Amino acid sequence: MQRRFVELTDIGSMPTVFLHGNPHLANYAKSRRGAAMVDFDRARLGPFGYDLVRFLVSVSLRRADDGDGKLVHGAVSESLRRGYQLGLNAPQRPREEMHELRKRRPKSWQRDLVRYLEKGRKWGGRLAEHSIDASEPRLFDMWASYLESRGEEELTHRFAITAAAEVPGSLGKVHTLLLLEPRDEDEDDVRFLDVKETYDEPDAHGFTNPYRHNGRRMVEAGELHAPGWELRPGWASVGDAQYWVREIPTQNEKLRRRLTPIEQIDLCFAVGAQLGRAHGLSVQEADAEWLSVCVEHRFAELVDVALRLRRELSTAHRAYVDHAELLEAAHTS
Repeated sequence: MQRRFVELTDIGSMPTVFLHGNPHLANYAKSRRGAAMVDFDRARLGPFGYDLVRFLVSVSLRRADDGDGKLVHGAVSESLRRGYQLGLNAPQRPREEMHELRKRRPKSWQRDLVRYLEKGRKWGGRLAEHSIDASEPRLFDMWASYLESRGEEELTHRFAITAAAEVPGSLGKVHTLLLLEPRDEDEDDVRFLDVKETYDEPDAHGFTNPYRHNGRRMVEAGELHAPGWELRPGWASVGDAQYWVREIPTQNEKLRRRLTPIEQIDLCFAVGAQLGRAHGLSVQEADAEWLSVCVEHRFAELVDVALRLRRELSTAHRAYVDHAELLEAAHTS
């Protein structure tokens, strides 16, 4: 999508910002720290318009009112524009949140880590299903490297790794789960880490990574786009491998169904404000005022680009499904 975006629009005059890089609906999540667009695997410097286009395509694909041939209703894209300008011009405001997720309260088993693990759901279930030997030296090296990134090396004396797992992730990337329990039996501060292998995508026209460590890139992006949402984020290195690390939230709610027009408007305003704030604070060789002017001047064009990409994705998906059905028919015959 980045390659096609550059082919479909002139990025030469677009201010460069620290992009979220992959703002789609599956990355909008609610924890006990609020709702936000998170997951910064593909965060990097790039033209501000890409985040807006990528998000509009995602919203369009999850419309409950799909079928009219449009990208989204005009009120939906307008809500994204207004939210973006608000975040851009008032970065000090509290984070906007979509009502559908903001109102959700944690279930009883999501209120603390012990009950979360006992329930055996989500990451707690994966810890049991994909368990490995917790005494492997490389696991301690991961943990120690993470603590070094946070300046908390002394915690190796307070905690011990008592359980571990390796869970397959997307595109072949592995999540290493570490359960940490206090060495002192009188303490009850249990911690549960997700050590995620990072992506290392090469720079491309208009998109660059200014960080030598991809875990640090993700931490910095998180603090810019969703400050305070992740719990104790850090990074780690073991040999040539780079990792991003966080404590797993016991509540992690996402949008599972198609969205009504009102829900689309609400979500677009919240995410627009989040993206606008982050872009305004990170804009390169320009300022937030100039970025605001560029948004007004080019927003209609960005909506057109998003519609083009949405149609191309739909065509490619139909071709993929047709091909899969032909292969299945040939196999069964």
